[in-house]
Amino acid sequence: MWKLIQATILVGSMALSLVGLQGFAAENQRLQTVTLQIDGMTCGACVKDVKAALATVSGVSSVEVTVGKKGLFFLDYADARAAVTFDPEKTSVAALINAVESASTALSTYKARVLKE
Repeated sequence: MWKLIQATILVGSMALSLVGLQGFAAENQRLQTVTLQIDGMTCGACVKDVKAALATVSGVSSVEVTVGKKGLFFLDYADARAAVTFDPEKTSVAALINAVESASTALSTYKARVLKE
């Protein structure tokens, strides 16, 4: 009897896992990734500001900001890019660009444009 209960619990939990994975897969199919070129960044604080601004946009699921390198030790903030994964039903590329440009400070004015969608 105990084996039957264990088997029932195991099968039930596997079925629930599959249902959860199907929902996760459907959600991932809706997501879109866009790469933005960001001009005007000069330091690590700029990276933090832009990443935070993009992360607060509704529908954004992940943000990865990368900067280029000059030589072995120096970062090239003139070659900054943000890879943003978002739900196009909740936000748009224009809203992402607006979020980046709105994060500008008195010291740094950011401009964003789409590299690839």
